[in-house]
Amino acid sequence: MLTPFLDYLIDDFGIWQHSDGEKILIDEGYSLDDAARGLIACLALQKTNSAEVLLKYISNAHHENGFYGFATKERKFIDYPASEDATGQVVWAMGYASAHGFHEAEAKTLVKKLDTKINTLKHARGYAYTLLGTLYLDKELSSILATKLIKLFDGATDQWFWPESVITYGNGIIPYVLLRYASVIDDAATAQFALRILNFIQNKCRSDRILGPIGNEGWLRMEDALVPTFSQQPIDSAYMIWAWLAASQYFSNQEYYLRAQEWMAWFNGSNVLNAPMYNCETLEAYDGIDKKGINLHSGAESNICLLLSLYMLENKITL
Repeated sequence: MLTPFLDYLIDDFGIWQHSDGEKILIDEGYSLDDAARGLIACLALQKTNSAEVLLKYISNAHHENGFYGFATKERKFIDYPASEDATGQVVWAMGYASAHGFHEAEAKTLVKKLDTKINTLKHARGYAYTLLGTLYLDKELSSILATKLIKLFDGATDQWFWPESVITYGNGIIPYVLLRYASVIDDAATAQFALRILNFIQNKCRSDRILGPIGNEGWLRMEDALVPTFSQQPIDSAYMIWAWLAASQYFSNQEYYLRAQEWMAWFNGSNVLNAPMYNCETLEAYDGIDKKGINLHSGAESNICLLLSLYMLENKITL
């Protein structure tokens, strides 16, 4: 797969966070989570040289207490701790790298240094990203993390089957990882649990409008009657593609694969603005749908999510 815009975002230090669609916004620097998910994408797409750059960035971002979340345009790491999400994505990237024979020893060593961080996780997405990585590395730890993630749903009801009082971003990653876990461990109960979560999100995302992500202009609170439409982000559509693809594989259900394709159609223009969310020639992904129209800024997150979605659907593979 030719990926000229992704290649443009990656230099010899890392991957730039943001661009305005034409030029890189260098003042916004680099981020750890983009390097981690970028490493997965580069390995999947066999872009070895870029993968080497991103692994080195991740390794350099590590310090004795964890990771630096960001680096400046001067290539200096900012003394501010990485989020649980970003740290979890590092575990995912290292697990994927190790399983594919890419600097296996270094990847495993880096995860081992994160034992304390892994044991003190608190949030659903942190558990989800970390679990995706441990599925490649440690099945026993995966079971512990899956149990803790599911326990966050204690008290959830059919009306609000969610572990938090607000539905925000990247929601599909939670049913996705539980379906991946169910597939690897062969756990039918967890698969059904994940499908229940996935259907809950799906129903919210098509509430009174064409299918699309929950907007981040207010997010969706438990007590809200209306689901916010704007601003919609590619990460949310991508994660729903992955989750329905994983469901179709686990349950051998073609209808679920069609739902994954329906979410891909969001990228192709079947959305509230009837507009494509990427340039089909350069595969440059746009950052979202706002009230004013398509946000033509194009950051690393959006581009990686698009490319992984295209790759996973084409090859019918989960990562």
